[in-house]
Amino acid sequence: MDHSGSFRRVADHLPNWNVVGYDRRGWGASRTLTAPQQPALSDHVDDLTTAISTLPNPVVAGHSYGALVALTAASQHPDLVKAVVAFEPPLPWLPWWPTTAPWEQLIDDTSQQGPAATAKALQQAVLGRPAAGQSDEELTALGTTLIREMTDPTISLPPFDPLTMTTPVLAASGTRSLPHHQKSALHLCDLIPAGRHEHIEGAGHIAHLTHPRHFAALVEQAITPPNS
Repeated sequence: MDHSGSFRRVADHLPNWNVVGYDRRGWGASRTLTAPQQPALSDHVDDLTTAISTLPNPVVAGHSYGALVALTAASQHPDLVKAVVAFEPPLPWLPWWPTTAPWEQLIDDTSQQGPAATAKALQQAVLGRPAAGQSDEELTALGTTLIREMTDPTISLPPFDPLTMTTPVLAASGTRSLPHHQKSALHLCDLIPAGRHEHIEGAGHIAHLTHPRHFAALVEQAITPPNS
């Protein structure tokens, strides 16, 4: 339940870069746009492809679900992406992903209480507290989009083959993240021919908020030869 504004502190640490951000369908400013009732992963990939189609050799950095979108776009359009930074992407089709991961189970357990309750529960799990200053209407909108996205059956199907990816990928994780998030980022880089792994010491899943300087450094590292 994030938006592009939360990456402003990351952008502050990239003064020599042109940084472009956008809100995916259903989130942030894009909640006001006309969109399908339940956009699939392919819709988000199409949006990203459109957003980067006029940019010169962009490094695409994605967090969580956004990292899955970035990886899929790069696999389908390697000519458009110079490199990918993928921070803890969900990879539920791979064998090490838990059958019922904790946050997925949380959403399943709370969805019967209504979308606002689901939004509050996940904020508590990820942030350690409910987000302040949100109305019931905002929480309901967030929770509705969250439930639709997390229950989209297409995210359980492999949208890309890491073994055939040609785009350089830096898969990253935080040392305080959930074990399956760390494991997925670590093993993903083993599968991608031009993949490598970096961790952010002391960070959890929301490293772009808690460790923006380190997250920004991943972008720089993504285009730096590993042994330089």
